Amino acid sequence: MVRLRLVLALWGVAALGAGTANATAHATAHADAAVTVAQADPEKAGAPGGAGKSTPSGGDAAPDADSTVSAGVPMVDIAKQDASGARYGLGLRSRWVSVPSWLLGVFTKENKSLSSYTVGLEGFRRHGDFDFVLGLAWQSLSPPDGNWLGKGKNPATDTDYVQFKGLGAISIDAAFILRKDISQYVTFHYGGGLGLGIITGKMLRTSDGTAGCANSPGDVTKCYPVLVPPCTGPCTESQLAASEGGTDSSARGSRFTDGNIPPVYPIINLLTGFDFRIPSVDGLEVKVEVGYFFPYFFAGGGLTYRI
Repeated sequence: MVRLRLVLALWGVAALGAGTANATAHATAHADAAVTVAQADPEKAGAPGGAGKSTPSGGDAAPDADSTVSAGVPMVDIAKQDASGARYGLGLRSRWVSVPSWLLGVFTKENKSLSSYTVGLEGFRRHGDFDFVLGLAWQSLSPPDGNWLGKGKNPATDTDYVQFKGLGAISIDAAFILRKDISQYVTFHYGGGLGLGIITGKMLRTSDGTAGCANSPGDVTKCYPVLVPPCTGPCTESQLAASEGGTDSSARGSRFTDGNIPPVYPIINLLTGFDFRIPSVDGLEVKVEVGYFFPYFFAGGGLTYRI
């Protein structure tokens, strides 16, 4: 009996030792597995069962590895998005215009140069570095009154006193403009286009015929129309108006409306300039430019707003 109790006691101690050894072995195996997982995928080491991410000591969750993805949808850079899409805008333009004497001298010996202005509106479509611009403008095309003589003509008989009454044009044009950024706030642009000008106003002519025309065709105090009653040069507006209705010639002048001006003329537009962006107002730009807008040269500027 005593021997049996001793055997059972020894068996219990052995069983307890075996259980303790098994638990220790199981814990050791679990720890080894955790180490293996951490080495293989560090992000899974901080959550039970490998289903989580480690949390920094501060308690805030770590940011996603790919910050350009939100809820599975790729995020697009706003600058790239703007560059890939079309933008639209409106603008005002104002220009000083000139037809210089040297250009008129290609066709005339005596003339009066033009120095005037134009104002207008424009709308544009911008896509990347390209603008398509539509313009609507008014330009004054009235030089000062004075004597004109065609090249190769006889000054004694072919000099005319010419007056421009409200002569101008309404223009409609389309231009294709390329742009090149110089800095964050400055862009260089250049391009050209075509259009139509619709003439307004009229041109009045009266033949000159005094003796001074032979040697001084450009001097209105020496070369002027022969009227009845006579004027002493230069003739006044009332004297010229009273002469209308007759047959005009160098021997006796009679003012008339010249019908040789076409009602519509083609426009060739060539331009270059700079755009200056206003940092405090997104889309607002000031521009300065020069160019040729048949029949004149121009220099001017404008204000545009991109929607």
